[in-house]
Amino acid sequence: MPNWSAIETSFLHLTQPQQLGELAACLARLKSWVKNSAKGEIVPVLLEESLLYLSLIQQNSEVNYVELNQLIEVLQDWKLNWVSSWSESTQSANMADCASTWSVRVLDK
Repeated sequence: MPNWSAIETSFLHLTQPQQLGELAACLARLKSWVKNSAKGEIVPVLLEESLLYLSLIQQNSEVNYVELNQLIEVLQDWKLNWVSSWSESTQSANMADCASTWSVRVLDK
């Protein structure tokens, strides 16, 4: 299990553009792991990491909260439904596409 406290401390030392870049990179990794069905146990960790990053970004910046709230809702839904989505190739493909789209949107901030 990741050391969430160390991850949070490290993340908070980044500038806002770097934080957004880290979130975008995490979403890109999520896309990659969603497509790799053999490693489905990694996806919940990446979802948790993305949610942590979003929480910290919202606490410490003035980034568009409406969009970030939408992303939080999407990630929370995926986290709740990952076990059933993982076995469904159509659902996991949709998750991968959506994660990729969000990664690009975050970078456009």
